[in-house]
Amino acid sequence: MIIHAEPPAGAGQASGAVGAAGGFPAPLSANPKRLRAVPSPRDVSQIGLSERTGTDGYQVVSVSGELDIATAEQAYAYISDVIDRGGLPVSVDMGGVTFCDASGLGVLARVAKLAREKGRQLRVTAARPSLLRIMRITGLDKAFPELGAPALAM
Repeated sequence: MIIHAEPPAGAGQASGAVGAAGGFPAPLSANPKRLRAVPSPRDVSQIGLSERTGTDGYQVVSVSGELDIATAEQAYAYISDVIDRGGLPVSVDMGGVTFCDASGLGVLARVAKLAREKGRQLRVTAARPSLLRIMRITGLDKAFPELGAPALAM
C-alpha cells in the first residue's frame, strides 16, 4: 500500500509549511487526516489458503502463492484459527508456495510457537528445497523435526 499525503485545501508550494526540524516538511504523521491509502499493484492478495482433513488424520492447511509481508497476517490468522479449534494435529502443506520472505518465515515460527503453547502437533510438508534451505540457515527447521528426516534432506 502506498500512502500519499494530501495538502490542505488551498495550500500550494508557496505555503512555507515546515516541520519542527526547520526547513524540512512536516512528517506525514503530523496530520493523519490528510493521509489516504492508495492501493499499489502488490496489494492484491496473492495467497491461497484452504483446509481439509488428510487421510492420515491431520488437519491439512494448504498454502499456495506468495507468503510475504503482504499476506503474512492473513496466513497467520488462518493457520492459527485451525490450531485454536483443537482436535486433530495440523499439517501445513507448503507445496504451492511460490515465494516466501522473512515475514513468511515469521508466520511459520509464530504458528509453531502457538501449536507448542496449545499442546498441538504441527508439521510442515512439501516445502520446496529453497525454502528448506533458508529454514535451515535461520534455524527454523528445529521447530519442525520432520524436516530433518532423510527423505527431506537436500
